[in-house]
Amino acid sequence: NTSVLFVGNSYTSYNNLPVLFQDLSSSMGKTVVVEAKVNGGYTFQSHANDPVTYQKMNASQWDYVVLQAQSQEPSFPYGQVNTQTLPYAVQLADSAQATSDCSQAMFFMTWGRQNGDPQWDSINTFDKMNYRLRNAYLRFADSSNSSVSPVGVAWKYVRDNHPNIGLY
Repeated sequence: NTSVLFVGNSYTSYNNLPVLFQDLSSSMGKTVVVEAKVNGGYTFQSHANDPVTYQKMNASQWDYVVLQAQSQEPSFPYGQVNTQTLPYAVQLADSAQATSDCSQAMFFMTWGRQNGDPQWDSINTFDKMNYRLRNAYLRFADSSNSSVSPVGVAWKYVRDNHPNIGLY
């Protein structure tokens, strides 16, 4: 059996990702137990300051704790991410990995918005935003001895190679 705790926000909860993951695993003959701690709009700082997040982490010896940031925060300017996101990403990953010797933190790399985010020139297209998100999630994992689920990379591949598939 594999156990997975998803910690995130609406990107994780909207299509009930934990249950979809569990169903997909079951269809392949794997037994997966999933739980979720998701709150709309939550940032890593929000989760890091929420005792319920830690209660969920400590409720079981999770094989994986999947950490997903608010959709824009990892794409913000580098200095802002360094002070407002990275420390909390590392704190959550460290806490997840401390729940047992076998627990692994895994960052859920999100994807850029369909047309980017117009509030910053550096992320005002999908490709620019997706690139920044990719780099930030890799940095989070690198800084915390964690892994990354490259969802944003897969999203870009589908957009580039199968534009007829509606992802949004």
